[in-house]
Amino acid sequence: MSQALVVVQILPAMNAGGVERGTVEVANYLADLGHTSIIVSAGGRLLQELSNKVEHIEINVGKKSLFTLLLINQLVKLFINRQVDIVHARSRLPAWLSYKAIAKIKKHKPKFITTIHGLYSIKKYSSIMARGDKVIAVSQTAYNYVKDNYAQDLKSEPQLIYRGINPKKFSYGFEADVMWLQKWYKQHHQLVGHKIVLLPGRLTDLKGAKELLTWLLSTDNDAKLVLTANPENDLYAARLYHWFKENNVKNRIVWAGLQSSMAELYAVADVVVSTSIRPESFGRTVVESLAIGTPVVGYNHGGVGEILTEIFPQGKVELGDQQQLSDTINKILESKPKVDNTQPFLLNNMLQKTIELYQGLTSED
Repeated sequence: MSQALVVVQILPAMNAGGVERGTVEVANYLADLGHTSIIVSAGGRLLQELSNKVEHIEINVGKKSLFTLLLINQLVKLFINRQVDIVHARSRLPAWLSYKAIAKIKKHKPKFITTIHGLYSIKKYSSIMARGDKVIAVSQTAYNYVKDNYAQDLKSEPQLIYRGINPKKFSYGFEADVMWLQKWYKQHHQLVGHKIVLLPGRLTDLKGAKELLTWLLSTDNDAKLVLTANPENDLYAARLYHWFKENNVKNRIVWAGLQSSMAELYAVADVVVSTSIRPESFGRTVVESLAIGTPVVGYNHGGVGEILTEIFPQGKVELGDQQQLSDTINKILESKPKVDNTQPFLLNNMLQKTIELYQGLTSED
């Protein structure tokens, strides 16, 4: 191994989501290679997935308050005391705090890396994600976004490093075991005998569940739409529940609540859908579903369009065309096509390229 590095990844919290999972994967990989791997966040349930060789420092760097600016000096002390080589910011507010802290350090100044995980609103506040010594884009869509909107802030070309999935967790042909299936159908007995269309992920307006109304009203099949939310403890889900009821499609919806067994969920689904009305920077659920062989139907824009073009082009639908969306879902439900066993978006590629970027940047001094 070349020089051992001290790397701090900084983000608001570690509860759920693709950004957080990527942080865990990089942190564990660094620690396994013998580097000092530190995460700074407000904590969360994904901390339990960290190797015991990874250190977590609890600082609430995601709270939007003037008092949060007081954390800058705390970060200065941390970066100096731990002789940090790399600060890798994965969100805007932690990125600003890190940027200001690094500016105050005179000797052994850490290198500053940002990752463009989302297509943020175009404003000065978002420009921080383009101000890294190196900027990682998680897809061609993210690369184009930062080049088109923040070229004046870039120190060098963004580095395209696609996010990747772990083929051990999401292996082609994976099937849920009997015990899981029994529990699943016991909890959701209304799914017995029905095909499943799955919209995974946290529900928001942008997630596009309402885009599925034409399909839900179609009578070509009696498949159910499974949503990973619960109207009883989620305000947006509660609103959506009433919207489905008003549109007379309530009986087509199954509320599964938050799920941790994602491979099993993709495997039990007949079709996974991605109907986000705003382009996503990547589309992790799309890659994961295709990796195990479950077809995906999604709007052809952003990172989702990139993934479908590469792996399953027959799942692409023109943005906003609800009739084409409905027809494509029904066609796949009728005769499930085979998803090619090709996976260009691998975790190992992402990890190796990220470490190479760290090492290349620190060796420049």
